[in-house]
Amino acid sequence: MALINDESTDRYDLREFRPQTDDQGAPDATTRAWMDAVGVGFHEPPESDEGAARMASHFVADQETFLGVYVNRPVAGSVDETWPAGTFTWFPKDLSWGDGTAIRTQAVSAVTVRPTERRRGILRRMMTRALERGVEEGYAVASLTASEGTIYRRFGFGCAIRERAVHVRRARALPFLAPTTGTVVMVTTQWLADGIGQDVFARFHARTPGSMVRNTGTWPIVFGELGPDGQKAKDVRAAVHRPDDSDEVDGYVTWRVVEGRTGEDTRIEIVDLVYTTDAAYLSLWEFLLSIDLNDVVVYKRSRMDDPIVAALADARSYDVDHEEDHVWLRVLDVAAVLQSRPYAADGSLTIAVTDSLGHASGTYRLDVREARGTVTRLASDADVAGSDIALDVADLGALLIGSVSPVTLAAAGLLRAMDPAAPVLLRAMLTPPRTPHGITYF
Repeated sequence: MALINDESTDRYDLREFRPQTDDQGAPDATTRAWMDAVGVGFHEPPESDEGAARMASHFVADQETFLGVYVNRPVAGSVDETWPAGTFTWFPKDLSWGDGTAIRTQAVSAVTVRPTERRRGILRRMMTRALERGVEEGYAVASLTASEGTIYRRFGFGCAIRERAVHVRRARALPFLAPTTGTVVMVTTQWLADGIGQDVFARFHARTPGSMVRNTGTWPIVFGELGPDGQKAKDVRAAVHRPDDSDEVDGYVTWRVVEGRTGEDTRIEIVDLVYTTDAAYLSLWEFLLSIDLNDVVVYKRSRMDDPIVAALADARSYDVDHEEDHVWLRVLDVAAVLQSRPYAADGSLTIAVTDSLGHASGTYRLDVREARGTVTRLASDADVAGSDIALDVADLGALLIGSVSPVTLAAAGLLRAMDPAAPVLLRAMLTPPRTPHGITYF
């Protein structure tokens, strides 16, 4: 495996490489050391040889590019002799616009810096290098899901989708206020994993703004073949929904039952809930709430306007446990990304974008006609004051899918407009066909 040494300093060496495996599928020494460093960064136990081989095969399948920052002249006996002090990866991942079209993003993941090496510019070096490579590789936008919410704005990422962890108490939930349709049947997880589940997800992805395709390693977990610890799962069940008078599967759910200790609730934890129609979503929820010998149904990936709240017999049986940022986007090519997405209203606006890293800086004219946009970069990029809208590249990323309103950003002081009608027009233009929803982590 060839390593690309770059930007050597007295203390660090930044290396870019592709993960490699041997004839038996085991990761080579450099790949395994990088994986071990990631595990330490996320407080995970070391992978078994079998688990490491499986993960490495997923990295290869997903076309990942690794970055590692290595300590020059490491202390004898320290992990620095083999492990990188900083890790980073990127790979291609499609983001859906919800109308059957998508844009390829530079998906960022596995970002760690060892505690002993913090505040030495490691993260900035890795991110700067990766985004430069993203531009070289033709990506119009980068994406990530974050473990912390305060890290990535400085690099031009904005939070484009938020999500909720919720629970519903069975005793007060049923019957729904309106009857559901179709049929729910239980199936084996193996039957779901044999192809039908990925087909349902593909249709969900095509119609759902903000949905992102899944990593290779995600499928065995959501289908109940492996647990979060990488070991064989034994407690996951599955069910599918079919419309009336049809054999087509238009939704599925996998779940596990977790017994509560004395004084605690027994709960159903949803592992994966994928649907191509609202009818399938409601029916699968009704099915879960009908399962005996449990107290609550827990779902950690609820969308912000969950229709279950309106459907429940008692809306107070629905509680939000937590809400946080989910998908973050970073624009690299303003014209390409704005011309990729659909629009809900015609209009023309001049948008001035500032970008401390320089990739997206400029003033652009967006003209939308018949749901499609054309973008012209204006010659006078410095004329921010004369633009209809001015904002940072992070806030442009936040607006892209349509779940964040330009009017809200204007109220927060993050979007500047001489005419208050401008953010209202932009909001109308960016309105998505359905509520953005991301159920993919990476």
